[in-house]
This record gives sequence, C-alpha cells and structure tokens, in this order.
Amino acid sequence: MPFKKKSYKIISNVKLPRPPRGATHIILKCGDGRGAMVGIKDIDTLFGTMGKIHYAQMNLSKRKLIKEFDDVYTWDGVQVEEMVGVEE
Repeated sequence: MPFKKKSYKIISNVKLPRPPRGATHIILKCGDGRGAMVGIKDIDTLFGTMGKIHYAQMNLSKRKLIKEFDDVYTWDGVQVEEMVGVEE
C-alpha cells in the first residue's frame, strides 16, 4: 500500500508547499514592485527578501514562461508563512 504524499516538500532546508505537477520555477513579487524568478531547487537565493511567491512552469530550451499556477503564498525571507506549524 503506497504512502500518502505530504502537503509540503523540503528543498534546501526550506519547507515549501508541494509544487504542482510540471512546476519548474518560483516567482517572487515584492511589495515595491520588484520580482525574481528562480528554479525551485534554488529557493535559498531568496533568503532575506520578503514578498508573495507562486509556482510557474518554464520551457528552458526556449526560455519562455509556459504556465503560472494560481496558488499564492507569503514568503517572509526565511520560510513560507503558511507552512509554519504544518506537520503530517
């Protein structure tokens, strides 16, 4: 009997909501209008920057954004605030 997947995934010692199928990047939008797009495995580069994050799918060979996923999470510079206290 297979085990049930957790609602989070730990990447670079950061607990993130489980990425949707096909997601390759994280997009950060800061309060002052700036933003960044990093690979999911490179989430540690966003330490110290606060804002809203969401997942996206990007075609790496054409460097084109294919899809942005709807779920938005609050990034406080160290962790996702919605993931505080979540243990399954």
